Amino acid sequence: MKLRIAVTITSRTPVSVGAGGSVGTLADKSIVRDGWGRPIIPGSQVKGKLRWAAEQLLRGLGQDIPAPFEGAAREELPTLVRDLFGSPRQRSPLFFADLPGVIGEPEQIAALRDSPEQRRSQIRPSVALDRQRRTAAEKLLVFQETALETTRFHSERAIIGRVGSLDHVALLWVAAGLSTRWGGARSRGLGWAEVRAQVWVDDNERSADQLREDVRALVAHSGGR
Repeated sequence: MKLRIAVTITSRTPVSVGAGGSVGTLADKSIVRDGWGRPIIPGSQVKGKLRWAAEQLLRGLGQDIPAPFEGAAREELPTLVRDLFGSPRQRSPLFFADLPGVIGEPEQIAALRDSPEQRRSQIRPSVALDRQRRTAAEKLLVFQETALETTRFHSERAIIGRVGSLDHVALLWVAAGLSTRWGGARSRGLGWAEVRAQVWVDDNERSADQLREDVRALVAHSGGR
């Protein structure tokens, strides 16, 4: 089955997906941006977040889902997670796109792309923490860049590819809804967000009611009730 999922992540608290340095800003930790200078959530993070949520869900339903670094034999067990996200020996059938941030309506993301407003961010000061002592580190003030709190991250083709059954579709949809924390500094309250996923199977949009029925079938097939 041909699959396309549009994803919109609406931030409730500022999101900070780090670029690993402080290039071009006054911040100690800057955010990753695309070629137009817009904050983005990389497709690799979308894939990783959804995979983690899918694994937790299936484990909760009693399925034997391998954990990381359990060895090649375990990693290649046939599971819905391996079908969707791949393994060291099996390529994922899906492509996960970057989600650019937009200040405004997601439907206008292309029209707003060149607006300076779309490149805005904010710098948040915070005190570094000594995690061993569980106290604030002395004389160490950190400045962290985040996207604006009103930013929505969106792509009409966030996830595309082919899947074998509606169980795969249902697992992706519910995993997206369960992914409520994005980016770094989550212990400081950053990255709370709401995810909306719209699903098309063979170019036909599946309604929320249909997707809920798909999830019920997935639970039944997985041994739940």
